Amino acid sequence: MSLAAPVTGWIRRVPRPPLPAVGQWVTPAGWVAGAGAGAGLVLGGIEGWLELRVLGLTFLLLLVAAGAWLLGRTSYDVVFDLHRERVTAGETAGGRVVIRNRAGRSLFPTRIEMVVGKGRAQFTLPSLGRDEEHEQLFEIPTRRRGVITIGPVSSVRSDPLGLLRRTQTWARSTDLYVHPVTVPLSNDSTGFLRDIEGVTTQELSSNDVSFHALREYQPGDDRRAIHWRTTARVGRLMVRQFEETRRAHLLVVLPTGAADYATEDDLESAISIAGSLARHAFGLDREVSIHTTSGALSCTSGPLVLDRLAELEPAERTVPVRDLAARAIAASPQASVAVLVTGSEVDARDLRGAHRALPVSVPSFGLRCGRELTLTQRRLGDLTITDLPDVYALPRAMRSMR
Repeated sequence: MSLAAPVTGWIRRVPRPPLPAVGQWVTPAGWVAGAGAGAGLVLGGIEGWLELRVLGLTFLLLLVAAGAWLLGRTSYDVVFDLHRERVTAGETAGGRVVIRNRAGRSLFPTRIEMVVGKGRAQFTLPSLGRDEEHEQLFEIPTRRRGVITIGPVSSVRSDPLGLLRRTQTWARSTDLYVHPVTVPLSNDSTGFLRDIEGVTTQELSSNDVSFHALREYQPGDDRRAIHWRTTARVGRLMVRQFEETRRAHLLVVLPTGAADYATEDDLESAISIAGSLARHAFGLDREVSIHTTSGALSCTSGPLVLDRLAELEPAERTVPVRDLAARAIAASPQASVAVLVTGSEVDARDLRGAHRALPVSVPSFGLRCGRELTLTQRRLGDLTITDLPDVYALPRAMRSMR
């Protein structure tokens, strides 16, 4: 574990845990010693071999000495502290572990282990006097998007021969969210509706902000909508009629089946593009919905949607992008613009079919991701399709769609 600058964050203190089961005390070497002790004493007694009895007794004494080495009460207060619980892929997450001796005596050096994802980090805790503490700083490099479980923090005591070990857990685990890489987009990028009060639709309403026309009063109409000047002029009740407005709402359709992408890196690029679009939309105070092969993601804020994208795993099955788009618009009928983000394995005609599955009132465009692709843009009917090699080409692609 490498050193880093001291950091601060949440602190969680855990009471002294119970002792582990007997089977967790014995190491593989301990099982060998136990088998040797049993075999030596039994066979030596049956066959009358003094050498076997001495060998068995020696193994037995070693196990007894190892057990005596582990006796004694251990009591620590452990502070497990992360600098940040959310980082971007490629950044380094730092933190610290602070351990204080709460026993009434000095404690011998102990090995401290901490689970980091699928691996395990460890360091040696020096001998601590009563109420003394030790601070260990650490850094965790992040290479890819995901969720890394850090912890629990455990102390491991072992005898010099490694026959027995005693493990106690002192701090629970926490999750480090490694967000996908995102890029900033300009505020006038096409695809994000530049309205203030909303985008008018062809649906008529008796109560909205976009005035459309006047019509004759019908039973059940809101009397507050009566236009009295026109009523006095024509001699019958006339009410205002409005066009319904729709708040700008971005819908991202994101297939996550492995067959939709040439490589795993292309899927990561697609997720980064979806995260960049969502982050930009939240910055403009828009609503966002992201629908993947595995279902809809929770999109109530920018950090939360990046958390959900960090957790996203490739889908085990592949759903045609047309069917996925139909499901997405059914789940988010209030969407005002849709973006189809796919891999290079999805044909342009499939994107055209997905576009047709969306309502005519919802403009959409397609983004295909692939490392072998070059930044190109073409029209297929009334659908604009842009090929992107990676997420870093997204700002230029969005500017070209003004």
